Amino acid sequence: MKYFSRSPEEWKKIDEEKERRARERRDRIRRRANLIVALNFVIVIFLFFFTKIFFTNKPSGVVGPFQIVIESKESYLPNDSLDVKVKIYNRENRKEKLEIEDFLFVIKKENNTVYEFQYPPRVERELDRFESVLVFDLLRETELGNLAGGDYTITVSMKLNGQKVFISKVVTVIEEWRLEIGDLKDFYFPYENIEMSIFLENISFKNRKIEVKTLSLVGFENGNKIIEKDVPIEKVLEVRAMETVELYKVNFSAPRSPGDYLLELNLETSSGIMKRSVPISIAKTYQEDLHGLTLVVEGERFLKANERYDFSVKLLNNEKKRKYIILTNVLVVITKKEPVFSYSISEEHRIVLDGFSSRKIFETTAYDLIKFDEPGTYKLVVIVESEKDRLIKEMEIVVSE
Repeated sequence: MKYFSRSPEEWKKIDEEKERRARERRDRIRRRANLIVALNFVIVIFLFFFTKIFFTNKPSGVVGPFQIVIESKESYLPNDSLDVKVKIYNRENRKEKLEIEDFLFVIKKENNTVYEFQYPPRVERELDRFESVLVFDLLRETELGNLAGGDYTITVSMKLNGQKVFISKVVTVIEEWRLEIGDLKDFYFPYENIEMSIFLENISFKNRKIEVKTLSLVGFENGNKIIEKDVPIEKVLEVRAMETVELYKVNFSAPRSPGDYLLELNLETSSGIMKRSVPISIAKTYQEDLHGLTLVVEGERFLKANERYDFSVKLLNNEKKRKYIILTNVLVVITKKEPVFSYSISEEHRIVLDGFSSRKIFETTAYDLIKFDEPGTYKLVVIVESEKDRLIKEMEIVVSE
């Protein structure tokens, strides 16, 4: 029999082929859908644990609207007294009532208790919105200094509104040998003689001995070695706690080309190799006047009588260009009819100021005990001079009773 299109067997094969292709297409769609479902499931599980870990965990020391915080520096020198405060903050935008009892403050080094303070009685107080209250101040109780180097764990526990809370913080007392450099100027001129002193400082609460072998100095310009010097010392030094001894005086000629150089010092000792790097700038010329510079005084303008007063003075470069400055005189005076405080230095002081940067030229120290006994208005005057110019800055300090 003759067919005008295809025989039934051919149509059957065509239909079977179409069915096979449709079945394969459905299988691919099903596999893709299963894969998407599996990926979505994995994403949901991941987000669940991620939010569980990073979003549902409360910060340390949180009880309801309150958070307990241990405030302290991360590290101290051996002759520093630990300055530790415990505060409670109200984190809510409304007044909250707090109740503290069984307060315990402990400082330990490993398993040894260094200091302990207990206050079991109940204390109640209402805190205004976002207000904080000082719960404990270590310096008011004792001066804890001259400590051995190492890590100290501070722990605080208490009942806050009936809930037991425990927080801790680790601070470090530094103990090390430190390589220091003295008499180094901010910049030098080509071929000028560079003189500087190398010191070794014992950062420790106790006297220590150290064997010093060799001091090496290497100068670099853009990674290229231009100066190299080895100095045999071969000494056993005994250095008292927190004191410094001079190791060596270095003399060498400044490079002939202006630019920035890096000087690396390596000191070989029985305790290992100590390293120190210092930049050295070489300038062809310097600015003789003080154009483009401003004096900035950083200090309180209002305070109460008999409060300690600290301040600093900076020289600010108002321009983009780096400046090489030589100051010949610096004078700082606080007066009220008579001088209350004065500081002056009349020797060459070289300063490098990069564009829009500042440099501190004066700062009160722990030895500068400035107090204003009488209320009134005091005048702070700062004068700096170069060979051909002068800058003056004045500021009023208002002292109340």
